[in-house]
Amino acid sequence: MQKFEPPFGLFKGEQRKLAAIMFTDMVGYSMMTQKNEKLALELLEEHRRILRPLFTRHEGMEIKTIGDAFLVSFESALDAVSCAIDMQKTLAEYNAAFPETVKIEIRIGIHLGDVVHRGGDVYGDGVNIAARIEPLAEPGGICVTEDVYRQVQNKLDVPMMRLGQGDLKHIDIPVGIYKVGKAGEVQGVPLLQQIKFFFVRPSRPRTLLFQLVLLITGLSVGIPMLWQAISLKPPVQVVVADFVNETGNKRLEALAGQLITPLEQSPQLNVMTRARMYEVLQSLGKGRSARVSESLARQICKETNTHVLVMGFIRRFDTVYIIDLKVLEPFKEEYLLTLEAEGDGLKEVPQLINQLAADLRSNLEGQVPGLRDAARNTARLLKREVKQALRDSLNAAPLPQ
Repeated sequence: MQKFEPPFGLFKGEQRKLAAIMFTDMVGYSMMTQKNEKLALELLEEHRRILRPLFTRHEGMEIKTIGDAFLVSFESALDAVSCAIDMQKTLAEYNAAFPETVKIEIRIGIHLGDVVHRGGDVYGDGVNIAARIEPLAEPGGICVTEDVYRQVQNKLDVPMMRLGQGDLKHIDIPVGIYKVGKAGEVQGVPLLQQIKFFFVRPSRPRTLLFQLVLLITGLSVGIPMLWQAISLKPPVQVVVADFVNETGNKRLEALAGQLITPLEQSPQLNVMTRARMYEVLQSLGKGRSARVSESLARQICKETNTHVLVMGFIRRFDTVYIIDLKVLEPFKEEYLLTLEAEGDGLKEVPQLINQLAADLRSNLEGQVPGLRDAARNTARLLKREVKQALRDSLNAAPLPQ
């Protein structure tokens, strides 16, 4: 009998299917952990207690939590959006009964697309797009893609308003994005939210758009509101080196990839892709190395003005696996953060990685303002050095005869 292999691009145990993917994130959680970690953890658990029954009610399957985020899969777009509306309504009722200091707000992003189910997790552009559009929602708001909108339009008693198109990170085709309003809300999107959408979304050069927005804003709502819109900050770039694997198990060589996924889903962090790292190494004459070691990663950081280098180490003592993460500021040669987790048996390793990734994301997001300042200061210094080098070369050049 002929033996059949899995389809190209799939491994045994994988399943590809169309699904509505929901990604959620708590508003202000990282800042809260810096101010009052105990309260932040209590609110995190309360938020999970409130939302989990709603997933079940709307036929949703919780894939996993990533720190303060939920990743949930639904078989229909209508179930996903209905659940999102129910979630925001329930949290609004909760917030009305408690003081402002313990308010729980979330943003929700939903996309309908092709995903791969593997080992209890989901992968693919469907997941990435949902994660990318979630930060575009307002606190307490919901954003969906055009694919979702087509499935649910005229089937819900809430308005749905087009925000525009976004060129999302690592997604080749521009994605239409819609805001899901509240019942009774007037159709239309406030001007300031439109302006913020244009500046927050990743997109192609916007010089003409900026001029148009400046004109409209200056005439309609004044310069202070425009300043509020453009005060949004770019994400901080992160380089993740390949893990140092001291276990002797080659199956653990790709742990860096599992660490990258949760970091990429943060709107405040921009993880450098493997392809981009290879480009930088080739420009430095290093060729295409099979692995990005700590030494090569440091060179990439220096070349690209990246101030966050994540290094991982995994060891094994008998049946106990220990994973260490170290975050280095490569310009100052200072460690920003060290994390460690251990578990008994190989089966514990994926859970350890998820735990460390969530802690790493939370800690890095809390340090984003300082990291941005460091990158700006280095850029200014490099700019001055380039200008000085040009002056020196011009002064040293012989005069024409």
